[in-house]
Amino acid sequence: MKITESQLNDLIKKIINEKDYGKIENYMFFSNLEQMIRQAELLLELDPMEVEKILQGGHDWADDHIATAKENLDQVFDFLMNETQYTDDFYDEEEDMVMMESELSEKKKKNTPTNPKLWKSALAWAKSRYKVCPSAYCNGAAVKRYNSQGGKWKKK
Repeated sequence: MKITESQLNDLIKKIINEKDYGKIENYMFFSNLEQMIRQAELLLELDPMEVEKILQGGHDWADDHIATAKENLDQVFDFLMNETQYTDDFYDEEEDMVMMESELSEKKKKNTPTNPKLWKSALAWAKSRYKVCPSAYCNGAAVKRYNSQGGKWKKK
């Protein structure tokens, strides 16, 4: 992903405008949160289909890391909301549980090709080009060929 000069300038302005936490003993806590926000915003600007292809190409570890980071953030959030007494006004635990259940059921679904014949053809082509299969490179090549030939995916 290339960052344009405009995006870089916006990022620099954001960093400059961040709160000065230098006088606080746990300033890194706040600094890390600011960095997480910046990185999350940049990741959300990526093309979801391109990211999906990358994740399917043998890099599903990234999805696991995001899930772990979310769990960790949820725990800190819950703790601090309880300690600061914001839970009733700010945070609906039941709503969060419903969202988590739907996220889990969505994660259990796997992408499957809508055209199995075309997928087999693309996979055979990739296997003929790579010594090691299955591998991230082989799977990625097969996905790229399948998509370039008009193949589509659905969650199952």
